[in-house]
Amino acid sequence: MRRFYFDVLDGDSFTRDDEGLELEDLNAAEVMAIQAASEIGHESLPKRRSPEICVRVRDEQGEPVLSVAVSMTVRRKTFADA
Repeated sequence: MRRFYFDVLDGDSFTRDDEGLELEDLNAAEVMAIQAASEIGHESLPKRRSPEICVRVRDEQGEPVLSVAVSMTVRRKTFADA
């Protein structure tokens, strides 16, 4: 088992994970990061706090090993576009 840390960037807000999680491998950390980004995005993106949520994963040495970003773009068609 390896420890991974999941830092969250939500617009100007940065939350550093100082506890981390013990997971099997990098694949398991990727799944966890995808779930976290999805859940945070589900809460934050519709409120338009930020156009993008990013979960950055660090390994036991504190080195970045992957990141997952979710974003939302709203495009409205106006009558002038028709």
